Amino acid sequence: MTSGKLEAYGEVFDNWLSLGIIEKIPPGETGRVHYLPHRPVIKEGSTTSIRPVFNASSHALGFPSLNDCLSTGPNLIEIIPTILNRFRRNYVGVTSDIEKAFLQISIREKDRDYLRFLWLRQDDLEQVEEYRHRRVAFGLTCSPYLLAATLQCHLNRVQEDLSCTSEILKTAFYVDNCVTSLDSELEMRKFILESQIIMSSGNFNLRGWKSNLHSVVPNGDTSTDENVSVLGLVWHTDTDTLSCKVEQTVTLQKPITKRLVLAIAHQIFYPIGFTTPVKLIPKLILQETWNLKLKWDDTLPDDLVRKFKSWYRQLYLIANIRVPRWFSISPTTESLSVHVFCDASQKAYATCIFLRVKQGDKIVVTLVHARSRVAPVKTVTIPRLELLACLIGARLLSSVINDLKLYGVNIYCWTDSTTALCWIQRDQNWGTFVQNRVREIRSLTSPTVWRHVPGALNAADLVSRGCSGEQLLQGKWWEGPSWLSENEESWPKSEDDPDEDLVSSEKRKTIVTTLTKSDENVDWYYKYFSSVRKIVHILAWIFRFYNKLIKIASDSSKTLSVSELEKAEISLMLLIQKESFKDVNDDKIKKLRPIIDCNGLIRAKTNISNRDDTKDLKFPIILLSDHTVVKLLIMNAHNDLLHAGTSMLMSHLREKYWIIKARKTIRNCIRKCVKCQRFKAKKCEVTPGILPKDRVRDAATFEIVGVDLAGPLYLRNGPKAYIVL
Repeated sequence: MTSGKLEAYGEVFDNWLSLGIIEKIPPGETGRVHYLPHRPVIKEGSTTSIRPVFNASSHALGFPSLNDCLSTGPNLIEIIPTILNRFRRNYVGVTSDIEKAFLQISIREKDRDYLRFLWLRQDDLEQVEEYRHRRVAFGLTCSPYLLAATLQCHLNRVQEDLSCTSEILKTAFYVDNCVTSLDSELEMRKFILESQIIMSSGNFNLRGWKSNLHSVVPNGDTSTDENVSVLGLVWHTDTDTLSCKVEQTVTLQKPITKRLVLAIAHQIFYPIGFTTPVKLIPKLILQETWNLKLKWDDTLPDDLVRKFKSWYRQLYLIANIRVPRWFSISPTTESLSVHVFCDASQKAYATCIFLRVKQGDKIVVTLVHARSRVAPVKTVTIPRLELLACLIGARLLSSVINDLKLYGVNIYCWTDSTTALCWIQRDQNWGTFVQNRVREIRSLTSPTVWRHVPGALNAADLVSRGCSGEQLLQGKWWEGPSWLSENEESWPKSEDDPDEDLVSSEKRKTIVTTLTKSDENVDWYYKYFSSVRKIVHILAWIFRFYNKLIKIASDSSKTLSVSELEKAEISLMLLIQKESFKDVNDDKIKKLRPIIDCNGLIRAKTNISNRDDTKDLKFPIILLSDHTVVKLLIMNAHNDLLHAGTSMLMSHLREKYWIIKARKTIRNCIRKCVKCQRFKAKKCEVTPGILPKDRVRDAATFEIVGVDLAGPLYLRNGPKAYIVL
């Protein structure tokens, strides 16, 4: 870093110190601390040309980083295509950003020592000083959530007379960038004034205002730069158009590898998709490399190298493409319709959406969004790929309708596949692949909006095949098909008959089976186990396997979580109750005042329902004593309590379960306990033998004498002593 940059970097910290954003560490202050490495990010021409970024992901080998220990929080940030759609909806577009947005949010004092960092003294660069953050720092994994949650909380507290502007702001922010549009200059002036009042009340300064109407920009924010960066795109405010940034920084002299192709392909940022046909080419090249099983740093075959170089040399041309920012929607619009085009080739399938606005004799067609997908490596028939194109078209349409709030407008969905059209429009029982996709398409769109268009007139044809930058620039594909700018009478009409054999090939085969109803209880879940704990674990593993099959969960750990075991135990109790009782009004449990909890379990409403205690104690689960699993439950508790007696065991079980006729059942179970019966068994009694003759006959004194010895005993003074009796 040059001395000038170093000095500018130091001035940032001096400014932060004067504003109270950071503070010096008092000498000798210790405790639980963490130091953040940092570096400058230099962005010439930006409102913040140099700013520090702290690396909270840095860590020592074998130890977690600070970001590993922080909770990321839910994602409250709007997706870029949604914000850009709102930005393009109305006549007057406007952008701004919050000055030092993250640095306006304070951190609790007890957490600040985890955000320490080191910097050089300005008067002596050989001396290091310690600082810590008092505000949210760049580089923390939780920073975006904290900013979004703070803005959301602040905007929810706005007074009622500013609520309209507050609602606009809630959907206008992408991190600290405000991007939106309004219908008129008057509305925009009101929005800028009120939004500054709203945000300044939370100490947020909205600055850097840009608009296609320069007259609405506040004094002090005027700029001669007519090219404004908006969420990755370039907004030309003089012509009110959008273009794509292209930076060709890679020379083609180096070996062309899979890694290089992927890196260059991701340099093209196209959130609204007007460069989608060009972006498809590197995707197809990458798929070829995977088919050839090339490694990341292997050089590509000559044919792929030629194809990639030809594409890359023309990449710069897409920077010349400019699409209108405004959709031409206004309060005086006479007619508005949304047109979705879907198409597929052997290598890819794609969709694109156009808005058609009619005002008087003038018809304006504008590209809203486009999207493409590479066809699966496993061979899929063209009709199925066409159906996949219709599916992503329906999904994209739903997103656009919600973003622009175009409810009730005319919708037209076009495809050049008569087979896919029949699958969507006919309400028949199709095979699994077709049925699942048709069901989703019909849930998002009405079958009546789908129409047939000849392949040559399909606007999505180019998107599904891909093209070079020169072809895209010459074709002006983003302006839509020419016939869409004409009256509806000139639109293409379907005259092709579908191939009925191809349509019928996806019909589901009907299999007739005979079912016999059986009243026998299903006993598989306890018949082969002697422990309730084992049954719960088996059920938990079954549920995990099922959730993986339907792609709800992807847990690959070798141990079960507490929540999984709890769900399995609840399911087991439900099975027992289903086999034991008809319903909550069953005569067997009527006296227990049964209730049903949120999991469907029948619980007893006890006399201590108002006690501040656990739910299981106040509302125990009702179980029938005759059930096999209940007896296993009693025996397991009996063993866990070291073979406790009836009263103790009954008291323990009552903390969670209310077993009908519990005392009698527990007593019977204990009687069958082998260990308890073994220790309670009577000892073997031996019949006393007959006394010997010498013990029973009459004898003189000392006639019969016995001698007994004891010792040695140690006396106090040291010698040993023995006892003879």
